[in-house]
Amino acid sequence: MIPDRENRQIRTDLAETATQAMASWAESFAGVLESMTEHRPKIASQCSPSKGLQEGLVWWAQSLSILEQPSFWIGAPAESWTALGRLTLSALAVDDPTDGDIQATCRDLMAQTTAVVANHFARQIGEQVTSGDSSPASAPDTGQALVFTWSLDAGLMSMEGVVVWSEALLTRCAGSPAQPAAAETVRQDAIPPDTQTPQLGGHALDSIPRLDLRVKFVLGRTNMLLRDLFKLNVGSVIELDRSAVEPAEVVISGRLLAHGQVVVVNGNYGLKILPRKQ
Repeated sequence: MIPDRENRQIRTDLAETATQAMASWAESFAGVLESMTEHRPKIASQCSPSKGLQEGLVWWAQSLSILEQPSFWIGAPAESWTALGRLTLSALAVDDPTDGDIQATCRDLMAQTTAVVANHFARQIGEQVTSGDSSPASAPDTGQALVFTWSLDAGLMSMEGVVVWSEALLTRCAGSPAQPAAAETVRQDAIPPDTQTPQLGGHALDSIPRLDLRVKFVLGRTNMLLRDLFKLNVGSVIELDRSAVEPAEVVISGRLLAHGQVVVVNGNYGLKILPRKQ
């Protein structure tokens, strides 16, 4: 039998892990919606004191590669999902979406959000974590899970929902130190005491924050109606707005940094940076 003190510590670790994961999910959801609607919604969340779930919620089960079963579930009233799907599709110039369009849009929103949450857990446990399917599901068992309520204000619509984090996921990730911080400690310890720290602009390089930046190589662009996007299948061809001989763009944080030529390096695609045009 686990001593009460140890059991309380385990529950505390699980609650802290769930709270951090919930914050990551809320921030990710807001970011995904902003990218699609160009409007930053407000999302608030809190741990629910009750594990009872409201009747009539529509649920999406979210999968991560570190578990065979769903890792967490997102639930909200059916009318709220419909309003969210319509709002997103309206921003994409789809004014009369079908029920299938709305469901596919909500699935995509949840899948994109889960992909960002997967990165959160990857940093937490120090190994690769990828997102899997986002699929319709029945109400989850909340016996040993942690339940959070959330609310979203997107201006033209608002909704309230529930996130249920599985105990298996929280147990798998609880107590794991943040890997970037640990790696940073190793790097600092490895520097000989008599080594002079490199300077940049009068400041030590170690004082410059280490930032993760998303780098995109853009081969071309095109505009498509979402209803046409849903018709794509194996063998479909999408024509881009750039010829095959034009260089690709190197984009960092939404800004064009350089142009490059697509090359193959050891069987992988790469990009050879080209000189700036005068």
